[in-house]
Amino acid sequence: MIEADESPAARPPAERVALIINPRATCSTPSVRGRVARELAPHGVEWTLITRTPADTAQMAREAVEEGATTVVTLGGDGTAADVAGVLAGTAVAFAPLPGGNANVFSRAMGWPGDIDLAVDGLEEALDAHRRRTIHLGSITLDDLPPHTFIINCGVGLDAATVEWIERRPRTKRRLRHAGFALGAAIATVRARRSGTRLHVTTDEAGEPEDVATVLAACGSPYTYLRDRPLDLVPGADFSGPVRWVGVRRVGARSLSRLALGAIRGRPPSPEHPDLVMGDAGAALRIRADAPMPVQADGEALGRHREIVISPGPVLTVVVPAPR
Repeated sequence: MIEADESPAARPPAERVALIINPRATCSTPSVRGRVARELAPHGVEWTLITRTPADTAQMAREAVEEGATTVVTLGGDGTAADVAGVLAGTAVAFAPLPGGNANVFSRAMGWPGDIDLAVDGLEEALDAHRRRTIHLGSITLDDLPPHTFIINCGVGLDAATVEWIERRPRTKRRLRHAGFALGAAIATVRARRSGTRLHVTTDEAGEPEDVATVLAACGSPYTYLRDRPLDLVPGADFSGPVRWVGVRRVGARSLSRLALGAIRGRPPSPEHPDLVMGDAGAALRIRADAPMPVQADGEALGRHREIVISPGPVLTVVVPAPR
C-alpha cells in the first residue's frame, strides 16, 4: 500500500487551490456548492470555477495548472474526476476529488467518505496537513485516436454497452440510478448474445490470442460500487502500476451471475473459472474486434471501435484523508 507523504520537506510553502464545480452533478446542489466554497476558502482557494459544459472541465484544469495551482479540487462525479485527472496526471499538481456525483467510485476509492459534509471536513484537514498519495492510472487507445487516460476502469463489450444504453437515457439514469444500470445490463446482455461479436485479445507475454466476448480492465480497486458495497470485478488492481484485466468467454446468465454474485460477496473471480481468462496488461493489452464494439472508460461511453490497446498510464498525485 502506498502511504501518504507527510514529511515536512515535502510540504510546499503554501497551497494555491483551484476549485472546479460541476453544477449538473447529482449532489451538486446550490447549498452544497456554497458550503464547499465557504469552507475551503481559508485553505488556499484562489480560483472557483463553474463548468458550463463537460468540455469546460479539462480546459479549466489546464488553465489552473498554467496559473500556478498546486492543488485542484473538484465537486462532481467520476466523469469530472476523470477529465481533471487526465490533465493533472504526470504533473506535480495534486488532485482532490470530492464526491458530488452518483457513484463517486474514484473519490471513494481514494478514501473519501461518500457523504459530502464529512468529505469537506476531511479535506480541510488534509490540505493543511499536506496529505498526498501517488497512484498509477491506465491508458486506452482507440483505433487511431490519441490515448485516453482512465482513473479506475475501462471495458470493451458488455459493460460498455450498458454505459452506452444508460447515457442515452439521462432521465432513466437520474430516476432509477443503480436499478437503471441493472436494466441496461440486462438489455445489453440480450443484445450481446444475439450479435455474437468476438474480441481477440493478446498481451506482450502471449502470442496466441484469447477469444472472449467482453473485457473488463482496471488500474485500481474497486471496479465499481453497488450502493455502499465495493465490487471487485478485476482481481489484483490496486493503483500500483499494472493494469489488470478479465475476459469473459461467453455472455450468459450463468457466467455473468457467478461473476457478479462473487463480487457482491467479496469473493473475486478465480483464475480457475472456466468462463474467464485474466492477467495484467504488462506493456499493453491489444484487443481486435470482429465488428466495432462499444468502449467505456470510468463510466463514459467512448463510442464503438475495432482496435483497442489498454496499457499502464501516467502517475497522479492525490490528496487523501487521514486514516479512519
